[in-house]
Amino acid sequence: MTETHVTYAEFLKEFYVGTVVADLVYKNHPWLGIVPKNPEVRGSVYPKPIRYSNITGQSSLFSKAHANQGNPARERWDMTHIDNYAKATISNKVMELSLGNPAAFREALTDVVDSAYSAFGNDVHFELLAKYPYGARGQATGAISGSTISLNAGEARFFEVGMVIQQSDSGDHTALTTSGEEQTVTAVDRQADTIDVDADFTNATASGDRFYRSGDHQAKAASLPLWVPGTSATSTAWFGVDRSEDTRLAGITPTKGTGSTPYLNALVLAGAELYKEGTSPDIALLNPIDQAKLAEETEQRGRYAKVQSTSGSISFSALEVMTGSGAVPVIAEPALAEDSLLMGERSAVELFSAGGLPRMFKKDGSFYHREETADNIAFYLFGFYNQVVQAPIKWAYSSDWA
Repeated sequence: MTETHVTYAEFLKEFYVGTVVADLVYKNHPWLGIVPKNPEVRGSVYPKPIRYSNITGQSSLFSKAHANQGNPARERWDMTHIDNYAKATISNKVMELSLGNPAAFREALTDVVDSAYSAFGNDVHFELLAKYPYGARGQATGAISGSTISLNAGEARFFEVGMVIQQSDSGDHTALTTSGEEQTVTAVDRQADTIDVDADFTNATASGDRFYRSGDHQAKAASLPLWVPGTSATSTAWFGVDRSEDTRLAGITPTKGTGSTPYLNALVLAGAELYKEGTSPDIALLNPIDQAKLAEETEQRGRYAKVQSTSGSISFSALEVMTGSGAVPVIAEPALAEDSLLMGERSAVELFSAGGLPRMFKKDGSFYHREETADNIAFYLFGFYNQVVQAPIKWAYSSDWA
């Protein structure tokens, strides 16, 4: 059997279908796997109206019920699509040397394309649960020391060697430094939570400064923690809505855990607080470090369950906890910040996109492109999507929960 260039597209169509793509993207990305998805959204704006209060006309007196009648209070979220692209390349030399050997051809091709799918999944996974607004990946804990930047606990994992990053002043996270300068990450210490860059930023790094991958600033999906900040919501409009009008528009803030089992206590109380507001949560998310502490607290009475992804064959192990609203599966979620808790109803959240997520680039009828500056074949993935919480009252979030 001889492979030729015309077989690239046919092989990719054959191999990257169905569960293969879903499993590549969802593996180790629980929330991305289980969040409800709507791939049929088109148009520049996706309006999502929500009701956050009931009619106001009830009364034991007919005349008062008639006079005080009012419609349910509603707000409209105007959501836009976020763009995301990933690129993989394979040299023409490798392709030519593998021709005539189908196994070698497939291995060479799938290695780079698998990597692109995994990278795409990692990035979407990060932004759906990001702690900071505007796409920031980490925050400095102090002034830069030489070329080393110290980050908050657990944030070094969101950076990679070779990543080009930009800086935002601690006093204005909505804008990058005026120069818009870029530096390249040269080292990542995941134990010490530090990153090294190839040169100092002209604007000296200070505590509270945030760092973005080049091109990402104010161009990432709306994360679940930012949708439901609870009582920390201000009058600043969130997709056109002033959430200070009714704190239920910003979700529920659960009580901090106490006692000898603070992690279990926080989950039990969060379930009760959601149930009190008329919600029956069916999922909770913890950072793996916090999940391990919860497992230790419930070692003698823990129950385990499986939570299936919305597509593909991947499922995720969960520690089932009896809360104030009933049994809730608790999943270890790597993208969530440490000391954070998310609990709510999956049906209240939607990951909408224009077509599947991700898709192989083929707008010109081809799955691959010849690079102009190198003897490579390039493969592209893309996605247009965002995340919306259609009923914020059905979710609770705390960034200091135990």
